[in-house]
Amino acid sequence: MTLTLDAIFHSAEINPAQVQVIRHSFVGEHEDSGLRGIHADSTDEEILEYTALQSSNTRIFPAIPPTRWVVFIKEGGDRARLWAVVRNHGEIANDGKLRRFKLEVSDDLTDLKEPTGHRMALASCVAT
Repeated sequence: MTLTLDAIFHSAEINPAQVQVIRHSFVGEHEDSGLRGIHADSTDEEILEYTALQSSNTRIFPAIPPTRWVVFIKEGGDRARLWAVVRNHGEIANDGKLRRFKLEVSDDLTDLKEPTGHRMALASCVAT
């Protein structure tokens, strides 16, 4: 039986239809915007700041994103680890290219961030 994100969300009483899943990869600098990306040694503050900036293009990022974002960080190949679940408190700036959101790290799914066994299981989950 395959472990799915849907099953994980339901066990945590999170409605999958009300979640934005984001997978960050390591980028030194974005070609389109010139903004600095994140790397393997990025701090939590740097990752949160990076996550708070999203495209104004609604084909890339929803016009009205949900209040809960599940953020994964690249681990290698097609694997990713859960970095955090953040609460979106709304858009606070928009320059036409990028939007900035007020985000706050929540306690949701924190039990999946710690033990290596859970981390490995989560990395092999299938998104539904």
